[in-house]
Amino acid sequence: MFKKLGTILLGVTLLFGIAACTDMAETEAAGVYVSIDINPSIEFIVDEFDIVVSVNYANEDAEILCVDVDFIGMNIEEAVELFIELATEAGFIDVDSEDNAILITVLGDDNDELVEEIKEKVRNRVMRFMAMRYINGEVLTEEFTQEDLIAQAEELGVTPGKLKLALLAQTIDEELLLDDALVMSVKDLLAIVRAEHQAIMAELTDEEIALRQAKKEVLMKRFRAKLTDHVSKNPQLTDEEIEERVNQIRAKKSFESRKTWEERLDEWKQRVEDRQENTTGQSQGQ
Repeated sequence: MFKKLGTILLGVTLLFGIAACTDMAETEAAGVYVSIDINPSIEFIVDEFDIVVSVNYANEDAEILCVDVDFIGMNIEEAVELFIELATEAGFIDVDSEDNAILITVLGDDNDELVEEIKEKVRNRVMRFMAMRYINGEVLTEEFTQEDLIAQAEELGVTPGKLKLALLAQTIDEELLLDDALVMSVKDLLAIVRAEHQAIMAELTDEEIALRQAKKEVLMKRFRAKLTDHVSKNPQLTDEEIEERVNQIRAKKSFESRKTWEERLDEWKQRVEDRQENTTGQSQGQ
């Protein structure tokens, strides 16, 4: 199910729109990687102004959900909320369930204030969306699964964010060695991810797009009315009541959710180790 590290990165994923074509100068521009996972999983790269410059869908569910949506040029908060809203209308977030979980991953330089700022903005936007619609669940970030990565980053003499981006780039470029990735700039690592976004999206045919549009219409017809009915049964919240519900979501702890992410992190680590062993074996055989 999971095609990219974005879909399982950091205990996360789970954690890769039809991206607009860009010239080389744009491709090499610096930015921040943002991944949102529910089951549909989506990846964004945003610039220093919080504007989406690249988008990719991590699985077919996300391709169906966003087949007719253009996120390029949107503010990242608005783009994420739109993705969450579509996921809710299509039934991927169950308005009657207590076990919804949304995972947010933001990658860049861990010393960059922009990364933490974007992470906080996106998380708050998602929690407010859930609070205003009486949707229960968790909004998770990847911190609770980073212990191993932090330790490895310290051993390698890099920040955890740089290590995470290097590992992400490795899953895209199988010939890229970790040592080489670690000395690359964040800008160049993000350029690898962004180029992969464009390559994957360019492969979608008109027939595939039409098929996904048809599947989306079926999902929306089945579940959108359920969301509307759910919201209509609850009174409109004041700002204070919204903030109270946001705080409840923020404080929610779920052992099962964390266990799930940790299992996916183990799976991802094994895949990286297998790839490294294969690369080493091929080098020795030459």
